Amino acid sequence: MRSLTRDQFLKIFGLSSGAFDAQQRAGHVALAFGTPSPAMPGRYCDLDLTALAIAEALAPPLGRPSATTIVLGFFNQWVAAVGQADADPDRDYFFAIGGFGWGNDRKHFRELLVTHGAGEQIMSDLGGARSVIAVNITQILVRLRDKARAAGTDLSQPFFFPPEHERYSQIIAEFQQEREARVARLRRTNKETRHPQAMSRRNIRAVERVGGARVQPVA
Repeated sequence: MRSLTRDQFLKIFGLSSGAFDAQQRAGHVALAFGTPSPAMPGRYCDLDLTALAIAEALAPPLGRPSATTIVLGFFNQWVAAVGQADADPDRDYFFAIGGFGWGNDRKHFRELLVTHGAGEQIMSDLGGARSVIAVNITQILVRLRDKARAAGTDLSQPFFFPPEHERYSQIIAEFQQEREARVARLRRTNKETRHPQAMSRRNIRAVERVGGARVQPVA
């Protein structure tokens, strides 16, 4: 992962400082590792750019609040597609969401399933869905690298490890533990944030597969 200053981060993505701050105040910023803010003030990474790009792609069909919620809650799914895309750049890899059944209002899906992978894997995981939204992660990485090159920043190194890499499993395990601890802290203090509220209002879960390993549904 490449470290970026705030100025580099905003220039590559094409956002003004004011517009980005306004999105954060509205709760519409999703960065890497399931957080709306960087680990260190003023320091970002290439995966943060990817998170913003995915949320931008999901916003038109889902609405910005839902897009933000999904990017925050399903980091392990989309980062797996990032790792796959960097390891196999001649093939398209996706982060995808399938809508299943209709709710009582007949306007919203009863359940959303989230997955990642190449096209055939996506269709296998989401077979029977009434609607599928697939974000092409391979193309996002190409566009971000092109924008970075134009801005004078080198993002040629891999954004993340592929799922079969040992470090991938270690980092994902740490992410899962931190997320569970964060939710537990919120429950103990009887506090809520936009993200847990949004996740609890909708039945959104991951297909039980990440890099070949079974995982528990997120919500």
